[in-house]
Amino acid sequence: MISTARQLALFLGNGLRVANVMWNRFLGRPPRYMPILLMFVTKHCNLRCKMCGVCEYDPTCDEQPELTTDEWKGVLRSACNLGCSLVSMTGGEPLLRPDIFELVGFARELGMAVHLCSNGMLLDRENVIRLRDAGVNALSISIESPEPEPHNSLRGPHSFELAVQGVRLVRELAPDVQVGVSCVIMRLNYKNIAAMIPFAEKIGAHQIKFAPIHTNLLHRRKRLEHFSDLIFAQEDLDALDKEIAALIEASRHCHILTTSAMFFAGMADLYRKPLQFRCYAGYAACAVNPAGVVTPCCDMDGTLSVREQPLEVIWHSPEMARMRETVRHCSRACWDTTNTELSLRMRPTSVVRDLVKTWRDVGFYFTGKKESAP
Repeated sequence: MISTARQLALFLGNGLRVANVMWNRFLGRPPRYMPILLMFVTKHCNLRCKMCGVCEYDPTCDEQPELTTDEWKGVLRSACNLGCSLVSMTGGEPLLRPDIFELVGFARELGMAVHLCSNGMLLDRENVIRLRDAGVNALSISIESPEPEPHNSLRGPHSFELAVQGVRLVRELAPDVQVGVSCVIMRLNYKNIAAMIPFAEKIGAHQIKFAPIHTNLLHRRKRLEHFSDLIFAQEDLDALDKEIAALIEASRHCHILTTSAMFFAGMADLYRKPLQFRCYAGYAACAVNPAGVVTPCCDMDGTLSVREQPLEVIWHSPEMARMRETVRHCSRACWDTTNTELSLRMRPTSVVRDLVKTWRDVGFYFTGKKESAP
């Protein structure tokens, strides 16, 4: 586990980067630092989940091949030069890339922490050990219900059992790696969703994160008729409010990390009138898609490519500055666990009020073996 001294150093170091990001976001200038890199390493997936639009993700991913190992290493070097401290590798299913262990290890050698998102289907003993040995800090595994049937109906036969097994194997074989559960709240599973918290504790997770179902973000190209029965209607919202209230209450009494109270409070409003907030997409983080296209947020299309210029050049480019202006005036319905949760945490009042929770979250993403010097 991470030492208190190491955690304090990370907390203070990241605090300086965050302060730079907040100040430059206020001034409308490109920040010096890019604290978080979102790597969508592949659009390919071994599941076809009913609510997910990743496989319809982005036309550029069909028109161009995915970045090679060396190209992704170039992205990671640029991220390191921009003061990045956390890399989140996702997809698709990142474990479908044979080089994912090499990419994890390379990011760690550069001194960045690595968080990997998976559906859990490929987290067998061999892959868990390889991820552990590569130095991954944290894993998030998707589980949509404390019972097999709802989860399997969304993600496919036996997917529940394999995801739960994945969590348990990480705890058994990689005890220093933090493991979280990611849960999407939708019409199929929202009744008694609070039961997910004791379930996550029971299977050994360190964290559980909740997000409401979206029709935009990575899912904006998915045909609505394919998952419309999962999206909340107006007549569901009073009941959803009650379930979220129960979820908030359960979160107050749990022993694992979970979604912030601010994020919980805005979930149901996504389907009424979404709450507006100062978004830090393109300031605290940016996304690189499987073909190397860079955007502030995965809900945006772009033409900037790491195949044409390094990420550190793109970060400070006039084109990226124009995309940040789009972010500053964005009014899209958005309540996701990356940019929304991060942006809510970066409110000045939140920074002070949630200092202890933020301290604990830093421990989740930055635990594990000590990073090598860049």
